[in-house]
Amino acid sequence: MRGPRRRLRLVTADARRSPAAHLPGARKAAAFAACLNGLLVLLSLAGSGWLLCKGVGWGAYGNSFGFGALMTAAALPSGMAIGAASTLPQLLQVIPAGAKVGRSLYSIIFALATTVAGEGVKGGEVEQAAAGIGTMLICAAAMTLLKRAAARMRGEHPGPLCGDRD
Repeated sequence: MRGPRRRLRLVTADARRSPAAHLPGARKAAAFAACLNGLLVLLSLAGSGWLLCKGVGWGAYGNSFGFGALMTAAALPSGMAIGAASTLPQLLQVIPAGAKVGRSLYSIIFALATTVAGEGVKGGEVEQAAAGIGTMLICAAAMTLLKRAAARMRGEHPGPLCGDRD
């Protein structure tokens, strides 16, 4: 595993520790990005749990094909949670690649939330549409903040993060 990591670090500058890691703004941005990716872990695990609970109502536990499909569907958000959790040590070391991975994972949830909102609007289910739109807004805000945090970790100054005064 060390070989591919070394090659990746040679190719992408974001896979190395930031040259601005000693700056308080970069460390603060890294901690903020770690919190956002921690939220992503919780959202992904909640999605897995929701699927497993809904499987009872769908009758997925009564037949082998439905059970296999449900376990495959529940494995996707669980894998995303593992992926997001693996970025936390990177972010605590002020490595901007962790924020990029978090943005990518949030974009997947954003796409799924778009589908949920569209189905809610089409089916006339206000709660489902509101949940989808709310999730889309959370993901869009998180993606924007992670982009700013990654830029700040690289030593750029893209604009304020939440609560910054500089």
